[in-house]
Amino acid sequence: MQSARALRRAPTDTWKPLRVPDAPMRRSTAAVQAAILVYDLRASGVVRNALRIAAAAAASGLAAELWVVRRTGAFAAEAGGVPVRVIAEGAARLSRVADSALTLPALAAAIRRVRPAVLLSSGNHMHAFACAAHRLSGVSGTRLVGRASNALAAATPPKRAGLAAGPIRRSAVALERAQFGMMDGVIAVSRELADDLNRRAGVSGARLAVIPNGVDVDAIGRDAKAPVDHPWFADGTPPVVIAVGRLSPQKDFGTLIRAFAAARRARPLRLVILGDGPASERARLTALAETLGVGTDLWLGGYQANPHAFVARARLSALSSRWEGASNVLIEAFACGTPVVATACPTGVREVLTEACGTLVPVGDDAAMAAALLARLDAPRDAAACRARAADFSLRAMTDGYARYLHAMVRETARETVRETVR
Repeated sequence: MQSARALRRAPTDTWKPLRVPDAPMRRSTAAVQAAILVYDLRASGVVRNALRIAAAAAASGLAAELWVVRRTGAFAAEAGGVPVRVIAEGAARLSRVADSALTLPALAAAIRRVRPAVLLSSGNHMHAFACAAHRLSGVSGTRLVGRASNALAAATPPKRAGLAAGPIRRSAVALERAQFGMMDGVIAVSRELADDLNRRAGVSGARLAVIPNGVDVDAIGRDAKAPVDHPWFADGTPPVVIAVGRLSPQKDFGTLIRAFAAARRARPLRLVILGDGPASERARLTALAETLGVGTDLWLGGYQANPHAFVARARLSALSSRWEGASNVLIEAFACGTPVVATACPTGVREVLTEACGTLVPVGDDAAMAAALLARLDAPRDAAACRARAADFSLRAMTDGYARYLHAMVRETARETVRETVR
């Protein structure tokens, strides 16, 4: 197993992080100044951060709206306080990609009708559709900004196998370069991701900013104290390794289960995975655990409104992702005082994890992860160091950063409108 130091990316000199300007919070005259766009309100880090960004923009004095293609998902009840504009009513009958393409004309019509000063596409899943709708709308007075929430296709492992893998990957890389090239601004959620945007997607200069993800450490601390009604977390039971995230190939829970099975042969141990996902993925993970003989030691707990109470009582957290943008789950585990074994995946993990709080292992290496799990379980737990590291990524710093950024963009839009009028 490689050391954490060896797996951390060496710093580069090709790009220096841009500071978001400390702009005064003055209100412009646009009816809707900031529209924050997501596909739906499913339980995910992207959606949670979109809700926070919209609320921060409104609290800072901007006329802000949350734009959703479909108002469905576990976070639908958390969208209060900011006006929500629904692009297409009802539930989707197609996949997210197909439905986003089908509703492009409706999104373009909303841009044309509302003419927000800034349209922020808050996650990678919406960027291509936001760019297409913005172009289709014909509106020049709306500045399009993309929040790069995940690692670039050029930096991640292939997502498909077979003869089509190469052409699909090349197409994804070309699409990313094109969509980021169409944007007036790009916000990276980690410095490593910003470096990749600069080197691989040609985003540089004033168009590129970094606003790291943040968490509410105090709120997580309160959540962590809530009782947990599950027998595996009672005193005197075997230690629990916990992972939180949607059941998807990106999170690579298959590698985690294989690593857990190897570690389980060395000592009593249990694995909890909290997060929703397709029934087919749940069935695949369940079957894998049964095949490896650890089916009775795995609990797929689904979506939990308060995962922090579980994470705080686990001995160890695990992040097995093949790629991320900047992992909220990692920082939230630290806020619970829980150390983490994490893959050294692109991007953002290396710059958050410290040796006092966790261990880095190569992506997809279940043997290295098993060894790291066992080593961490035997090491003293430094909860104070974990919480101190989480405090370096505060929610207030993140939301203030987005508020300043959006205010600056709104003012630039107003200045450009005046220049166009004078011409």
